[in-house]
Formats: sequence, C-alpha cells, structure tokens
Amino acid sequence: MKTRCCKFFSRLFVTCLVLLLPGLSGGEVPQDEVQQASEQLQRIRDEIEQYEKRIKESQTREKDLLSELENYDREISLRRSLVNTLERELIRTQHSLKKILADISNLQVKIELTRSDSAKISVERDSLASIVTKRAVYAYKYLRRDVLQAILTSRSLVQMLTRQEYLQRITEADRKNLQRLDQKNQQLSKISRTLEDSKIRKSEQLHDYRKTAQFKEKLIRDESTETENLAERRKERESLLAQIRQDQDLLRRQLAEKKLAAERVENMIRDLETRRETLPILPERTWAPDVPFAQLKGRLNWPAIGKVVSKFGPQRHQTLATITENPGIEIEAGEGTPVHTVGTGQVTRITWLRGYGNTVIVDHSEGYYTVYAHMGQILVREGQVIDAGEVIGRVGQTGSLQGPRLHFEIWAKREKQDPQSWLIRK
Repeated sequence: MKTRCCKFFSRLFVTCLVLLLPGLSGGEVPQDEVQQASEQLQRIRDEIEQYEKRIKESQTREKDLLSELENYDREISLRRSLVNTLERELIRTQHSLKKILADISNLQVKIELTRSDSAKISVERDSLASIVTKRAVYAYKYLRRDVLQAILTSRSLVQMLTRQEYLQRITEADRKNLQRLDQKNQQLSKISRTLEDSKIRKSEQLHDYRKTAQFKEKLIRDESTETENLAERRKERESLLAQIRQDQDLLRRQLAEKKLAAERVENMIRDLETRRETLPILPERTWAPDVPFAQLKGRLNWPAIGKVVSKFGPQRHQTLATITENPGIEIEAGEGTPVHTVGTGQVTRITWLRGYGNTVIVDHSEGYYTVYAHMGQILVREGQVIDAGEVIGRVGQTGSLQGPRLHFEIWAKREKQDPQSWLIRK
C-alpha cells in the first residue's frame, strides 16, 4: 500500500511540474512565474510528505491495535478487581463498625445499671446514716438518764449488763453496715469508671473505623467514576475492533496468538498431569469429589448461560477462509454473565494469555481438568477448593476480538475432549 501511494504521489509531483513549468520545453520563463511555480511545487512536496507521514502513522497504528486492546482489557480487569477488593474491605469495616456500636451499647447498659445500683446503695446508706444520726443525738441527750434508768429498773446485774451489751451491738452493727455500704459504693464507682474508660476507647475505635469506611467509600466512588470513564473508552474500543475486523493481517496475528495460547494451555495440562503421575497423592490435596468426574459425562451443567458460536474441533474462519483447531467451545454471553465451575475441584492456575485473556484452570482429580478463558472478572484464587456450580468469575472479552464470550475446554489427562458431549443437552 505504501509503495503504491509513493508511486502515486511521485507521478503527481511530475505531472504538476510539467503543468506548472510549460516553458521548460522551449523559451525563457519570466522570473516571477518561476518563483510562483517553485512555491507551488514546495507546497505540493509538503503535502506529499504529510500524506506519507499519515500513511506511516496509520500502519504503525494498525500494528499497535492488538496491544492497545490488550491494555484496555487489562486495565478494566484490574480496576474491577480493585473495586471488588475495596467493596469486600468496606463490608468487613462495616461489620466492625456494627460490632463496636453493639459493644458501646452494651457498655452503656452496664454503666446505667451500675449507676442505678450505686444510687440504690446511696439511698440505703443515707437512710441508715439518718437512723444512726438520730440515735446518736438521742444518746447524747438522754443516754445518762436512760443508763441510770436502766440500772435502777434492772432486776439484776446480769439484766443491766445485757441491756448495755445490746446497745453496744446495735451501735457496732450500724457502724459495720455504713462501712459495708461505703465499700460497695466505692466498688461500683470503680466499675463505673472502668466501663466509662472502655466506652471512651470504643468510641475512639468507632471514630477511626468511620474514617476508614469513609476513605474506602471515597476510593470506591473514585474507581466507579473511572469505570464509567472506561465505558467511554469502550466506545473507542468498539471502533478499534471494527478496524481490526477489516484488517486480515491483524486477524491472522490474533489467530496465531490464540493458537499459541492453546498450546500454552496444553503444556500446562501436560505439566499438571506429569506432576500428578509422579506424585499420585499430592501433599496439599485435602479434598475429593463426591462423584468421580469421569462418571459425570453428559450430566455436567453448563458453565455459563449463552449460545455456542464456535464448536469443538476444526473451524473455518469466515473472513480469512482458513481452518483452525478449536480445543474447546466458544459460548457467546452477555458481559458480566456468571461463570460456574462444572464440577468440584481445585483452582490450579490463574493466568493471562494472549488470545485467551484472563484464564482459569480447575483440577477435578484423576487427570480431569477444565479451562475457562476470556473472563472479565476472576472471583477465585489459586489453590482454592470449589464446589460444582460455584461462581468463579464473570464473562468478559479479554483476549477476544468477537465481543463478550467464554472459551471453555475439558481435558481428560492429556486428551482434549468435546465439551458438548460432557454437558447436559439443551
């Protein structure tokens, strides 16, 4: 294309030269006409240079489209993961806030009960103190008379001593009761201060957690705003996709990347199988499926709700008219559609592959594996044991040029399987 354009502009330059300088074939040309012709030729040269520059930029742009699309996918994936992490952290912070609020409420109840008990004891002490005071005043005024009367009216010395001891016991009992009530009030005051201190500490924690929650909420809002901005970038992405679909060279590169990704997945499966055969009982495996995966053929639930747009085995590319081998199936689904694991297993690989995008490999024991690719979000981690039907991510278009879809594979040891022969018939 570049060669044809250069030849075109070269011919245009020569043609303009001939048209602008007709006097070159004979006779002299006036100086002002030569000057005008030179200026016009320079403008044409400048225009040619501009066109050639635009051609080069366009060619470079076309070569960079796949890398740019990959950067879009990675940024979207990372930001979604960040928002998910922040939302989980915010939920934990909110749970902590609720617990602290409950603790403060319980402390307040205890403080009120302590205050109530202290008030009751104070009333009781005041009542007893009033009686003791009255008794002391009475003793001061009438004690001598009463003692003399007690001596004179006593029938015997024993009766007199008994009455005197009785009065002393009453006085001692009053003293001890007042002392007991004072000690009880001191204990309640100490408990109340301890509870107040605990409430103050909890209130400080509550303030810190609220600040943390507000900070996380702000981060989520900021990231959500950025995600909205990414929606605008997606419009640009769709425009880029339209250009790529018309560019066979880029399509061939994308197909080559997909083939390379399939080979890498196959190598991963072989490595896992070699490891499994070398170590029949892996030390970290603490799970086992309820039903062997091999017995579930034809009974597996679909990993995502959607339409199969590319089947297992040889496939003919409509644009390039080439035959490629599909190691699995392509399920066209809406962006964000949940992706479920088809059986109990353990996540053994989470990776990014050119042509496959976000990819998850699940080990179902006894040499059976499933592969999930083009995922927009991944909600599991490597080493995690998952149950059949558990959501492991969401459909996206990472590594895909055909829109949101899920690439799904089933492997039996080192052999690729037709997933549709394992899945429940629709």
